[in-house]
Amino acid sequence: MNIFPKYQNKEIKATKAASNELWQFKKDLYDVLEILEEGYPCGSSKRKPNIIENCVKKGNKIHKAVIVDCGNYWLVIHFGVFSYKKR
Repeated sequence: MNIFPKYQNKEIKATKAASNELWQFKKDLYDVLEILEEGYPCGSSKRKPNIIENCVKKGNKIHKAVIVDCGNYWLVIHFGVFSYKKR
């Protein structure tokens, strides 16, 4: 039985801090998968090459997921939701 969603044939898992962030926003790893597949790169700062930072816009909110490639699986290290305002 496989309980973890897969992205690029690797399972997606989360750190304890990222799990707490997901729980706070009532999201799960399948929401992270959706952001990775349908989102766009949104890195505001330079990250290491093995780190992916994707966002997706939902209404007036931006959902952001940051994952790192750990070889056999992807590890979610941050999940956030923030408001978006046109300038």
